[in-house]
Amino acid sequence: MPFAVFASPEVAGVGATESDLDDDYAVRTYGYGDTARGDAMHADGFVKVIIGLDGEILGCHIIGPEASNLIQEVIVAMTAGSGTVRDIRETIHINPALSEVVQRAFSGSFSRP
Repeated sequence: MPFAVFASPEVAGVGATESDLDDDYAVRTYGYGDTARGDAMHADGFVKVIIGLDGEILGCHIIGPEASNLIQEVIVAMTAGSGTVRDIRETIHINPALSEVVQRAFSGSFSRP
């Protein structure tokens, strides 16, 4: 069940957290400031992605501006798409837009905890 907390900063998430999982997953965190729009906004925040080793999206958690809107792309990928990182990696994102932080979080290399 997805959630959003309309605070400052916003917090949003869907799916599992690392504490919900035993093993066989990988994570990646990507900062808002590592995108052109996030840098221009001087935005603090990050996207954390948790995937199964087969690429299945297990969870995503966002802290920062517009987190409640940004999480929606992940919700759609998990429920209406294949549910894998490919759904987000292969989607064309507007540049520079804040949604690039989600795409880039899913596009890099993941590490196992």
